[in-house]
Amino acid sequence: MLNKIYEKIKKYIKEEYKFLLIILILFVTMTYKLPFYIDTPGGIINISERIKIDEINKLNGTLNFAYVSEMRATIPTYIIAKINKDWDLIKREDVVYDNETESDAEFRDQLSLKEALSNALYVGFKESNEEFKIKNNKVYVTQILKEAKTNLKVGDQIVEADGIKIDDIKELQSIGKQDGKTIQLKVINNNKEYIRTAEFIDYNGKIIIGIALGQIFEIDSNHKIDIDYKARESGPSGGMMMALTTYSYLTGEDLSKGKKIVGTGTIDIEGNVGEIGGVKYKLIGAVKNKADIFLVPNGENYDEALKVKNEKKYNIKIVGVSNIKDAINELRNN
Repeated sequence: MLNKIYEKIKKYIKEEYKFLLIILILFVTMTYKLPFYIDTPGGIINISERIKIDEINKLNGTLNFAYVSEMRATIPTYIIAKINKDWDLIKREDVVYDNETESDAEFRDQLSLKEALSNALYVGFKESNEEFKIKNNKVYVTQILKEAKTNLKVGDQIVEADGIKIDDIKELQSIGKQDGKTIQLKVINNNKEYIRTAEFIDYNGKIIIGIALGQIFEIDSNHKIDIDYKARESGPSGGMMMALTTYSYLTGEDLSKGKKIVGTGTIDIEGNVGEIGGVKYKLIGAVKNKADIFLVPNGENYDEALKVKNEKKYNIKIVGVSNIKDAINELRNN
């Protein structure tokens, strides 16, 4: 029985080898990954449905953040990106650094979303004059310079440095800096504890360890907070809109005023709105989804958004903001 099947397969391959070879070439052509990423117009996410505070998640309009769609380039998508002016090629080294893996870059992007959420809740509670405390502060390594002299890994949670407990980035930054000095760090990675070392180095005139850090925490309050985000989602650019949603629910002030508000911008713990990448794609996504207002950080982001709006003759109001107070006041007046 097996011999008959084998003979049939062999006969088919012999007769159809040209066809099978074409299929193989097409498969490789369609799936072979090039050293580029491609940024394309994305969509919007209704953040006012992703955040619930005391089971409240109803507005007359919606508060949304815009996102960019990013894919790894293959030969066909590379060709399309060369033709389509709304698709841009990004070199792999601009996304994944030389001394790290793609999983390191993914961890950094996912942590930046969690960090944005921590900051957004903090700012939303603070602007609402609600009582709250910070708990479960955690500090993570998100990037390591090639010049760094350390065995730290991206994804390490730093819990001690030279015997000092670390639950805030400032505590690590306050350790005495001296060129050539080595510190010992206790870290947790994948639920395992490690002892690592790092040496202070002179980098462009600054004494540093040569790592970037991210910090996440939880909000402890009398309110029940439920957050829903997908595992595939990442990046810090939804921070401002998450803070505005938190503020709306805590104060009962409907900042949407029945409109579809779309925005983009990071948020830090002081309430400052930071610039982001991919403004063009996010604006295109906002217009495609019939947004009334597009909130964007002041500066280069705002200038780029206006330029794209004028070039494409979009009918959308673009509002530049620098901090959370700006954003609240602008929505009140629009």
